Amino acid sequence: MQFLLTMQKKNGHTVFNLAGDLNYEGACKLKNAFNDAIASGDIHFVLDLAGLKIISSYALSTILKLSYMAKKNKGSVNILCGQGNVWDVFYVLEIGKVIPVFESIEAFWASNPMLRMG
Repeated sequence: MQFLLTMQKKNGHTVFNLAGDLNYEGACKLKNAFNDAIASGDIHFVLDLAGLKIISSYALSTILKLSYMAKKNKGSVNILCGQGNVWDVFYVLEIGKVIPVFESIEAFWASNPMLRMG
């Protein structure tokens, strides 16, 4: 399945919506889009992985590096990942101990009252 990446800004966060198969090529596209957003001054990010069917080990490594970059710039990365194959991978690898993982965008916005105000 082809990888699709879209971006929107909401409540001071850059939200990347990912769909399809996140393999090496898709991870490179995500990294480039992330770097462009950082260069334009964005520091808070949400990666919506709900539309993903498959995630590669390279893509996981890329997401961890993006989180590190955001934190280095005093920002954040949060992940949205509902039930399914990708969630199973995140659960087994305990990604939630490194990057906050939420089941939905609503759960993410609800996690911080300041986010609901935007």
